[in-house]
Amino acid sequence: MTLTAHRIAVADDHPLIVKALHDCLTATPGFEVICECCNGSELIRTLDNVDVDIIVTDFAMGQDDRTADGFNLLKQLIKSHKQANIVVLSGQMNPGIVARAMHLGVRAFVSKQDEFDEVVQACVHVATATGCFYSTTIRALLATAGAMQKLVNDLTTRELEVVRLYVQGFQLQEIACKLGRSISTVSSQKSTAMDKLGVRKNTDLIRYAYEHGLT
Repeated sequence: MTLTAHRIAVADDHPLIVKALHDCLTATPGFEVICECCNGSELIRTLDNVDVDIIVTDFAMGQDDRTADGFNLLKQLIKSHKQANIVVLSGQMNPGIVARAMHLGVRAFVSKQDEFDEVVQACVHVATATGCFYSTTIRALLATAGAMQKLVNDLTTRELEVVRLYVQGFQLQEIACKLGRSISTVSSQKSTAMDKLGVRKNTDLIRYAYEHGLT
């Protein structure tokens, strides 16, 4: 008795990556790559006419149509193809992006820093097991993010209030007025918070805050 192969769609804006994905997946028993796309718009159009079990897609393919890229693309795929398991292969190294993608319903997240074999492992996982799959690099990224979150937890309530207001665009004088503290106190609390978080520049503080949900 011949088992039906899992049908896979592949999308990436780099032809060499598409070729590599095709080669490693078709070489794996039980997998069949039935369509290859170069951007999100083409992927959406193609999937309107074919049914697949697994979608392997880049997160950001640099196309002009932003409505079919990034989270917009993932939302459309998850809504329109509920039967398909989605594997994201991405160069993005932002734990916030990984967390949100998985929250939306993505089943696996693989970094482009990993070997292509990790994509195969991800596809095997989503085809045969429950739960989510994270590649080696993504697991390390999330572990680091967890350590960073511990630093956030070390902030006092007052320090956290100052950081949140600052990254929202308020100046120190405005923060002092809003919280009923002196400017020197607010400045000291901001500096202490930055020391605890290990950031030195205001731009780094803002980036850190957005990446770790402090806004």
